[in-house]
Amino acid sequence: MAEELLESAVRQENVIRLIFFTLCSNNQEYQLQRNFLEQWVDKHFIALRPLVSLVAQKPLAGELVLEVHSLEKTADEAVVIEEQETAWGRYLRIKAANYLEIIAGGLCADDLSLPICEQSEQAFCKAEEILKAEEMNFGDIVRQWNYLERITDLIHGNQCYQDFNDVRSRFYASSEWLYGYPAATGIGTQYGGVQIDFNAVKGNIDIVPLDNDWQRAAHDYSDNVLISHRIDSEKETPKFERGKLLTDQSLKMIYISGTAAIRGEDSIMDRNVLLQTEITLENIQHLIGLEEGRKNLPEHSGKLELLRVYLKNETDVHVVKKDLDKLCSDVPIAYLYADVCREELLVEIEGIAYL
Repeated sequence: MAEELLESAVRQENVIRLIFFTLCSNNQEYQLQRNFLEQWVDKHFIALRPLVSLVAQKPLAGELVLEVHSLEKTADEAVVIEEQETAWGRYLRIKAANYLEIIAGGLCADDLSLPICEQSEQAFCKAEEILKAEEMNFGDIVRQWNYLERITDLIHGNQCYQDFNDVRSRFYASSEWLYGYPAATGIGTQYGGVQIDFNAVKGNIDIVPLDNDWQRAAHDYSDNVLISHRIDSEKETPKFERGKLLTDQSLKMIYISGTAAIRGEDSIMDRNVLLQTEITLENIQHLIGLEEGRKNLPEHSGKLELLRVYLKNETDVHVVKKDLDKLCSDVPIAYLYADVCREELLVEIEGIAYL
């Protein structure tokens, strides 16, 4: 199946990132699959090798899912894509006139059996090295994906997601946040430890952090929704924006962060997956088609281009897919089995929209 999907991807121009979603039985199998995919890419992408991320989330519609990020060629602009090697891996540098974008992925600890705190620190150290090499900092990241094995597990009274948030806040503290925190997703995986992917941008482009007035900003959550029983440290909030608008002369696009059935900072407690899905979609539509008068965003201006739907219960996929086939009939959607960061939440959705 990987061969078939990759043969299709090879025919596309300027492929910069390949993200596989797959079922794994343990971390040993996860690493074997990742090594296979890296070797395949090295063999078949000669001129430009895209980055490879493997996410251990079981696909729920199909048996293997590949998300392909590619860069369209434009006739009026010279774009250069350069591969950069480091001691522990690669990243891509995209340059144009007064513009620089860094594409990084698959950043993880060398040992996937380490505690979440240590894995998170190693992954963020690698991200920090890349940013420093490009004279950037964490404040230049516009989109970040955080994949966490056992995201809601409690270890010594602390939730794994809270451990990750504490580490993230320590690394973010050294940066200026002129354009708000990144759009981001923090989502559970079956295996794979802690893995980070990100896009960082600098140059002649407008970057606007997007709030949703139906939802409290995640970085402003109260202690009531942060799960930690440690008394030796303050609980850190999840540092991300609800979305990020990027604008140049020809295009306006929105990175939509991982979104769930939350109003204010409280979850919708009704454990009806269809209700939660529709409230989540309403939150997203409110974000990208905001009320009149909001800066840069005329009412109902956003168009969804891509969605990932993360489901806590595998059996929910049939009713959710049937519902979204009606509500988002023309949008490519990947359905994935993944734990969401709160026990009561059954679904999380992220995506990309254009204006």
